[in-house]
Amino acid sequence: MTGLQNTEIQPNLQKPHRKQPVWFLLLSFLFPMLFLSAGFAMQHVYPLGDRQILVVDFWHQYYPFLRLLHEKLQHGGSLLYTWNSGLGSDFVSMAAYYAASPLNLLTVLVPDAWLREAVTVLLLLKVGCAGLFFALFLKGTFHRNDFSLCVFSVCYALCSYMLGYYWNIIWLDTVALLPLVILGLVRLVRDGKCRLYGIALGLSLFSNFYIGLFTCIFVCLVFPCLCVLFLRPRQVPGRILAMGVYSLLGGMLAACVLLPAYFALQLTYSVRNVFPSHVEFYENWRVLLSNLLSFHAPTTKDGLPNLACGLLSLVMLGPFLRSLRIRIREKVLAVLLLGFLLISCNCNVLNYLWHGMHFPNMLPFRFSFLFSFVLLTVGYRGFWLLLEEQLRGWDVLAALAVSAAFFGLSYGVQENHAVFYSAAVMLLYVFLLTLYLGKIFGKRLFYFGLSIVMVFELFENVRMGTELVSTSDHTTYPAGNGAVQQLLDEAAQQDSTLFYRTEMNTWYSLNDPALYGYAGLSQFSSMANVQVSKWMRALGLPASEAGNRYYYAGGTPVTNMFAGIRYQIFRSGTAADVRSWELLSTEGGSSLYRNTYDLPLGFWTEAALLDYNCLPDANPFENQNTLFRLATGVETPLFTAVRPSVGDSDGAEITYSGNSLFSYTLDTGAETHSMQLIYTVPEGASLYGYLSAANASSFSVLRDGERMADYGASKQPYLFPMGDFAAGETVALSVALQSESLSGMVRCDMYVLNRQALEKGYARLQSGAVTLTQFRDTAVTGTMTAVTDGLCYFSIPYEDGWKAEIDGNAVEIQPVGDAMIAVSVTKGSHTITLTYCPKGWKLGCSLTVGGIGILLCLFLLERRRKRPFLSPAEAQRKKQPKRMTSEEIYEKSQSNDGISGDAVSRISASAQCSDSAADRGGSPFSAAQ
Repeated sequence: MTGLQNTEIQPNLQKPHRKQPVWFLLLSFLFPMLFLSAGFAMQHVYPLGDRQILVVDFWHQYYPFLRLLHEKLQHGGSLLYTWNSGLGSDFVSMAAYYAASPLNLLTVLVPDAWLREAVTVLLLLKVGCAGLFFALFLKGTFHRNDFSLCVFSVCYALCSYMLGYYWNIIWLDTVALLPLVILGLVRLVRDGKCRLYGIALGLSLFSNFYIGLFTCIFVCLVFPCLCVLFLRPRQVPGRILAMGVYSLLGGMLAACVLLPAYFALQLTYSVRNVFPSHVEFYENWRVLLSNLLSFHAPTTKDGLPNLACGLLSLVMLGPFLRSLRIRIREKVLAVLLLGFLLISCNCNVLNYLWHGMHFPNMLPFRFSFLFSFVLLTVGYRGFWLLLEEQLRGWDVLAALAVSAAFFGLSYGVQENHAVFYSAAVMLLYVFLLTLYLGKIFGKRLFYFGLSIVMVFELFENVRMGTELVSTSDHTTYPAGNGAVQQLLDEAAQQDSTLFYRTEMNTWYSLNDPALYGYAGLSQFSSMANVQVSKWMRALGLPASEAGNRYYYAGGTPVTNMFAGIRYQIFRSGTAADVRSWELLSTEGGSSLYRNTYDLPLGFWTEAALLDYNCLPDANPFENQNTLFRLATGVETPLFTAVRPSVGDSDGAEITYSGNSLFSYTLDTGAETHSMQLIYTVPEGASLYGYLSAANASSFSVLRDGERMADYGASKQPYLFPMGDFAAGETVALSVALQSESLSGMVRCDMYVLNRQALEKGYARLQSGAVTLTQFRDTAVTGTMTAVTDGLCYFSIPYEDGWKAEIDGNAVEIQPVGDAMIAVSVTKGSHTITLTYCPKGWKLGCSLTVGGIGILLCLFLLERRRKRPFLSPAEAQRKKQPKRMTSEEIYEKSQSNDGISGDAVSRISASAQCSDSAADRGGSPFSAAQ
């Protein structure tokens, strides 16, 4: 037969359908969401109960800041600056850390009332994406598309890191994107295809630059390993150049948020860390390794690194290390990488370097998800050998040996139930491997048994994780919101000015302005300006530089003037300082007050205010005396100290130790413990107090034994109004003490306010008040009249992004106390304009646009060349005779170009073998054979 007849085309020569199923990828996305949803259901999360997933910083920070973004997206407003946090804050850097996830853009479709439910769905989507992207990584790296993708991808998405830290929703995007970044790196080194790496890295850095830092360090560790596995020496320089170029492009894609965030970080407390003076290891190595087991509670705030990622990866570690079909260099590189990451989780110096030259406050070893990624990849490599029928009986013994080794390491240092449950599950995995290798189980039955065991393991881990992370009450968050929103509306309706500030008398979260939606003072943020924290602490507000926080607690007329607080909302109780606050309205048990010593956003002060030295460790009353004197020129001290004496105490012995310090010793037999400090007022006076009591649970102000005001305890000491008292009345400060510490010290200062000095100074400052004529998020314009040469002070935190003009001429901004904005003014009337643009924003946006443009140009140029810029690693090896694919055979047969039927059959059989090998993928590291 000299030619192929059309009527004799055999079925196996039909053009094959090459479309690959997506079911396994879809299941890798859905399974983690299903497991975590079940965990939430067990915790009665809304709508299956009255609980919600907002806890810890998710409760205090992430949701309030996401609400800020949501409000801007739905109602307009600049994404560069917000007035609803910390007297005003750079929003780009805040979003870069807290709200830059692209998924957050979906919240624009959700009404505010459903935002918390939307956030829960977003969390589930991020966990699902972690599974999907890990499945894509396995599929692209190992060339398989079967149920094994689901098995290992679910383990990544529900590793102990995710289960312990899922409430850190701001981290999850970058954790989920890690597999795509590494897949892009594999394609760059192995296949010469670079785009995925650059785009995934840029998206990772954009979503969260902090966790993105870990990804960048990890890339630097993985890249040389891949070069050793895939490349010959002469190919390495080209890959290094490509990796450098596309890493730079990835950074450029995210530069619009990275540069502003970098400059904002220079103003935070975290840049002031000191390198460790000596090397130290935190834990016993057995304890650390025992944390790889399942069935124990993950770390949610403080504790060991979260390393567990499913027991199957540990079981397959044995075959990986023993198999003769895996080269020595691959094993050595895997062990070195795992070892380095493990040591990093136990060594102070490496821990410090990983976290960007910084020791984190709580939530230790934030990079430990990288260990889980590597261990799961190594485990899948061993599992790949099983699926390719390249394992032997000795490999089963190796799996059993690893299981026994971890049992021996963990016994006695890990919880017994975790050790025995883990040992049982590992034995079941080994048993299933034996049945499969012995041909007793087929692949479907093997996967079925594997799934049953894994479902039990993952379900228990999810249950413990969600139970330990816990939940908060859904119905009362935020407290009194309905009444508060009505009072805010009332203030807006009756106030005709363009801008004013409001605050709560006591804090509910540490970001109440962002949570409730008003321009206020309080802020708890890792991007908090440390100089503003010092300013607030110096004036007696609860603040902590190391804690990245400052928040409102009543204060004095001076703090309210210099913070521009016009309204105060009491969710319960009434104002103690009735001469400073006028009641306007009540709603649902909450009250709205107006400041009788209100000053606007900007006002005139004496030029001497520039001499104010912010001393956060000094007496806050003396700091306020100095600030008020320098600003107004009034020499009479505003506050004068009085000394309380020890009153009746309950279950505690109190002794005055001098310098406003009182020592106490608790009676262990008493049910309650409290101390009283009393003062009899000789003449009518307004009193203010300052309390530092680390062991206090709450404290109250009493007038002649009658309760006047209640205050919440805080780790940060703060200044508070005690009220107005007539001559002869006795004021008492009653402090409730906790029994955790049987002895300690309490600092209490009481000061009398000089009302005449206050009125005189207030009149001078008010005479130079700025009347706003234009107000936007990033631009403020107002007019003012200076009685003499001096300053125009603005209650706006000082940052490099602010620019000022007076009467159309650019002027220099001068920081007051290194914290607040002021400009020099001459006598007379002026128009002052302040504009804001984050430092680095314009350059960052230019780099981002440039990065997108360069990527598009490279893409078009590559399309024009019809081949990648870099040759695949396989192409550099000795050329092999080319085999015809099924498609080529089909096309040849259709052309009837003289191929004999026997030849077609032989070529077809060869092509089928080739296609079958391609479907299995061959060795994923064949380029390095």
